[in-house]
Amino acid sequence: TEHKVGKKALVYLTDERKLPLALIKKFGIGYAPTGENMLAQYLNKKKKYSLEDIIDAGLANQGRVVTDFFRGRVVFPIHDVRGNIIAFSGRGLDDQTFPKYVNTRETKLYRKSESLYGIFFAKEEIRTQKHAILVEGEFDVLTSFREGISNIVAVKGTALTLEQIKLLKRFTEKISFCFDTDPAGTAA
Repeated sequence: TEHKVGKKALVYLTDERKLPLALIKKFGIGYAPTGENMLAQYLNKKKKYSLEDIIDAGLANQGRVVTDFFRGRVVFPIHDVRGNIIAFSGRGLDDQTFPKYVNTRETKLYRKSESLYGIFFAKEEIRTQKHAILVEGEFDVLTSFREGISNIVAVKGTALTLEQIKLLKRFTEKISFCFDTDPAGTAA
């Protein structure tokens, strides 16, 4: 939100997606620069993490050289129910970027089937309202929060698992589905 490298992403989030800066900061949304291994080098050289740990965390890939995984994307931290960041999702800034979304692969900390985007921020409102709204992705959650609807979480696609239902059941027994009306959402 403050570095010139992230200016394009900030404009995308605030001007195109109409997200207020306070919401961007609350959810910790950031930007991964386009450089080949800027994050890996920073974490390795400045923060003293081993390249093996950086790769194991899903932040970089090992090929001929270590390459940052999320480069050139808006990055959404995925929190567990206690607020710990366990993974990331990255979205290209335009519709020509393919794939549009990339996600941290499964790691020791992150299992997509057991996680819900936004659960840390939504859990108290879900408990208060005794109702959870389930959507497909990050922007569905963020635009709902922007409009004052904060009992909402995302499954990161349309695949709902028993583990995710068990997680929501800790806070409510009432769940409403609000998936997209595209073929995948309709089938789900």
